[in-house]
Amino acid sequence: METMFNLRKKLTKLTLLSILAGSGSSVFAQSNDQIHTALTPCYMEGLADRLMCGSIKRPLSDSSADGEIDINFAIIPAIKPSHPDEAALAFAGGPGQGAIELAAIFNRNLRFVRETRDILLVDQRGTGYSNKLQCESNDLQTQFAFNDSMTDLALLGAQETQKCKAQLNIDLSHFSTPVAAKDFEAVRKALGYKGLHLYGVSYGTRIAQEYTRQFPNSVLTSTLDGVVPMQQSLAAIGAAIDDSLAALFARCESNTLCNSQYPQLKNQFNTLMTQLDSQPIETTVKHPRTYKNITLVVTKTKFFGAIRMALYSHSMRAILPLAISQAANGNFSPWVGLMSGVDITEQLAMGMHNAIVCGEDWPQLNEQKRSKYNKSYMGKMMIEGFDVMCPIWDVTPVNKSFYKPMTTEVPTLLLSGGRDPATPASWAELAMVNMKNATHLVSPSATHGIGSQTCAPKIIAQFINQQNMQDIDKKCINNNNDKQFFMNINGAASSTIQSME
Repeated sequence: METMFNLRKKLTKLTLLSILAGSGSSVFAQSNDQIHTALTPCYMEGLADRLMCGSIKRPLSDSSADGEIDINFAIIPAIKPSHPDEAALAFAGGPGQGAIELAAIFNRNLRFVRETRDILLVDQRGTGYSNKLQCESNDLQTQFAFNDSMTDLALLGAQETQKCKAQLNIDLSHFSTPVAAKDFEAVRKALGYKGLHLYGVSYGTRIAQEYTRQFPNSVLTSTLDGVVPMQQSLAAIGAAIDDSLAALFARCESNTLCNSQYPQLKNQFNTLMTQLDSQPIETTVKHPRTYKNITLVVTKTKFFGAIRMALYSHSMRAILPLAISQAANGNFSPWVGLMSGVDITEQLAMGMHNAIVCGEDWPQLNEQKRSKYNKSYMGKMMIEGFDVMCPIWDVTPVNKSFYKPMTTEVPTLLLSGGRDPATPASWAELAMVNMKNATHLVSPSATHGIGSQTCAPKIIAQFINQQNMQDIDKKCINNNNDKQFFMNINGAASSTIQSME
């Protein structure tokens, strides 16, 4: 039987889908020029406020024979619309996340901006409600039992890619970042906004930069949170993961309670990784949703993958010492919670994700970069995966000019987390080399996306209001927002932690 939460989630999505299909009463977006597109009231999970939803038609490609697709958007209206000709345009990450379903998160991160300006959410082509490119995936039980160490992953990857390609039956070259940027501009024009304040997170910072490059006159300010430089391949993420994990071990060693409870944490992790590389561990665990006994085959790839994803969240990082220590002693139950907590295949439109990595990241992997990125476990795995699937997808590579760092005079605020396992602070420094009006803030204890973890929402709103960083108090960005480590199955240790503003 479905839980009420899951049922409500499905009903909410169905309601939005019916709205985006054109049912219900409509109002119209108005500008100083003319009426452009119909809007309909709608709601999204986690946000009680009424939104306004709509869509526009966009050509799939330069050829009229390829037809059109719907680009869907939602507006979270300003509390007091003091700037009706402006909006904060939020770009989702991934690549492959839809922005509309993240309405509650963007509303929280931009809550002070929303006091005077609309928040505009556009599902990038290939994601969310804009022709989502998603392929079938195995259920959780099958994933748990799968032994990837006993499988020819290259052959399996090729077979799965061929299957997904046949299912989608579309040229992924039409879903690149440069093409998608034009959709966002078309939405701006349709809604009549004269200027936008961009807010991108993770991959969303890449398309924010590309949008600014193509349409500089439409951009008033740009906030890049967890920055992906134009000249950087996502395969470089491996080093960031290793550094973030090292920071976790170092923090545990320096914390009296954690070190006393887990004195051999780093050694336990390395020993377990070596053991799993030699021989996977098969055990029985409770299904995290049905609580029935199911088979779990723990491989090196699975184990490291779950640890990696947990590094993104302060709450999950706090559980990692317990999960690693328990796993080293044969109890994988805490680790199962980490593995099942994030289902990437549900969160990301994998077809669109592959369109980006195969058209933009894989083509720039020369021998020098391959040698560098192969030094990390995850970097090596990513490159091997790209080499299998990208020739099959046959995505047209972006123009080489795409990889040039953006040159702009647009006021830009770059935000980084000191423990980010994906986009380290050094990436922001790469991105801003040709930005003439840029400020980079680093929150030492934050992970990925500091808008959700720190006082950044206040700073972002002040930056947007002033369109510069002059005289803005930034000290709060240094506040420690670490979570207490879990000392046992029952909970966390008691300690005093400085709260974030």
